[in-house]
Amino acid sequence: MPEPTPEYPVRIDRRVFVEMGDGTRIALTVYSPDADGDGPFPAVVESLPYRKDDDCTSRDWTTYAYLASHGIAGVRIDIRGTGASTGVIENEYTGQEQADTVEVMRWLADQAWCTGNLGMWGISWGGFSSLQTAMLRPPELKAIAPMHATHDRFACDVHYTGGSLHAAEQVDWPTSMVATNGLPPDPDIVGERWFEEWMERLERTPQWPFEWLRHQHRDTYWLHGSPCADYASIQCPTLLIGGWLDGYVDGMLAMAEHLTCPTRTVIGPWGHYRPATGVPAPTLDHLDLLSRWFGHHLRGDANDIMDLPQAAVFVRTEPPYDSDRVAGYWRAEPSWPPDDLRTLDFGLADLEHDSLIWSGPQWVGAHAPAWDRAGIGSAGSDSDDAVSLCFETSPLTEPIEILGQPEVEVTVTSDRPIGMVAARLLTVAPDGGTDLICRGNRNLVFPTDLSTPAKPEPGVPMTIRFPLLAASAVIPRGWRLRLALAGADFPVVWPPGEPFTLTVDPQTSRLLLPVVPSRSKDHDLEWAESAPPPPPPTFVARSERTWTLGRDGGVTTFRREIAGTEEQPERAELTYRSNQQWEIVVGDDDPSSTRVWSRNEVNLERPGWRVGTIGSLEMTADEQAFRLIVELKALHDGVQIWERRWDEVIPREWA
Repeated sequence: MPEPTPEYPVRIDRRVFVEMGDGTRIALTVYSPDADGDGPFPAVVESLPYRKDDDCTSRDWTTYAYLASHGIAGVRIDIRGTGASTGVIENEYTGQEQADTVEVMRWLADQAWCTGNLGMWGISWGGFSSLQTAMLRPPELKAIAPMHATHDRFACDVHYTGGSLHAAEQVDWPTSMVATNGLPPDPDIVGERWFEEWMERLERTPQWPFEWLRHQHRDTYWLHGSPCADYASIQCPTLLIGGWLDGYVDGMLAMAEHLTCPTRTVIGPWGHYRPATGVPAPTLDHLDLLSRWFGHHLRGDANDIMDLPQAAVFVRTEPPYDSDRVAGYWRAEPSWPPDDLRTLDFGLADLEHDSLIWSGPQWVGAHAPAWDRAGIGSAGSDSDDAVSLCFETSPLTEPIEILGQPEVEVTVTSDRPIGMVAARLLTVAPDGGTDLICRGNRNLVFPTDLSTPAKPEPGVPMTIRFPLLAASAVIPRGWRLRLALAGADFPVVWPPGEPFTLTVDPQTSRLLLPVVPSRSKDHDLEWAESAPPPPPPTFVARSERTWTLGRDGGVTTFRREIAGTEEQPERAELTYRSNQQWEIVVGDDDPSSTRVWSRNEVNLERPGWRVGTIGSLEMTADEQAFRLIVELKALHDGVQIWERRWDEVIPREWA
């Protein structure tokens, strides 16, 4: 048994600044072991644009207080132009951001309290950042632990999917960043210069979605910061943590397959959450996992972390796959993909099917509206299937276990020089009930890959092969599999600019399923289902989410609202409040009627100080172009002091 790690009190310093070569001050919060006579200590870094001093304080505390109590310092970076840092954030994942991170790491390694051995981790942006920093190979970086991150910024992120523009994702995270990027630094952290820095931030910070729209295929813009462009550049040990209901699971498994550095991979049943509080359950104590991973690679602990299998994946043994708690067990794989993986080939001509021609409606997919499938179930998918082209197996004579990324190879014809095909893979119970396993889509202007666009020729059959999101699912004996095809996937995918008719040729089309032999439960992979330590009682964090789907007069509308509050009485009674509303609309027969809109309001206040921002985004499109309108307002003590509107028309090339 490894020796237990000493438990330390935690010291927090929120006012650490590192000056870059150009004079920009990068703000850090350092969580360190409060240990008289002990030390120095290794440190784990997370680099984010999400504000360390208000919005993220309670969740940061949970992670870094745990690590610091186990003798590993935690460092939280506010990226330049965000939070308490000066400068301007020009876009996501810029070369400047990565250079800043490397410079901060060099500074940290020189501090007397630090051993010089650093790690990086993070969920989503923080996971991206850890991978991108590792690609630069700074000598101080000894190990990383990215969670819910991607290998390919074009194919597997919130901007494009299958070569088409995301619709729902356009009004979720991007609009939240319009308001968040416009917030000021906290005077409690930076002092009296806060207002001057705020005005500079408002005047100079660009709105990122315009640049994303100018790159409608996988070009060098998207390959920057994508590990798939150079897997071998990542050489430090890498712990990959993902979830079957997360949109980035393909990226995590692609890196599990292609990275050449020492890796371990854990894929659980969750969506885009931290595993210890993940939905659906069972959860996983990822804080213990991180502590052991970094304890071994940064400090040389003789623990058992490298005895983990190459890949530990949660097998979902029965539907429903996205309920509050999923049935299943942990399965150990000595390699990824598994050595015993094989492909089941279902020819569509051999499956039960009816119509082979699709021409609408545009709302198909509305009953499973989340790209990442996290937090919103697939109830009501029969309505989607009724207006899709469905291919169904006979009842299975034996159960099959899907593990990996299904693919669809389909021969289709479009009557226009545009088009897309969307696929949903479902189980069908003996009583007729359905459950979504996974989905995928392909814009027909990308017949071979997402880097080489070419418009389809009307009336000419074309065969394309495209992946669905990776999945784990055991399909019981006596159940059926259904592949539902359509030319729309609302509100996940932005539709082509005009109606089209899609014809499928089943004779040369097939469904390819990755399957593995079933096995009994792996008893050596019993993970602790424990929640992380709660934040101090002086933190109060709450959030509420609601969504509705409605139809009126041939128009389908999807609405969502998210409200959150975080209170920090010990920090001069600081309160952070946010409220985001968004709406996506499409007419039954008119893809050009698609409209997305969202509004995000964020307020910060303490006695004597009250600020806020209101950001909104609206997008429409026709056959020729997208029109994007972004607005941002800033308020001080309840009075609007700043406002700007960005309004551009961007040619529609491929999306």
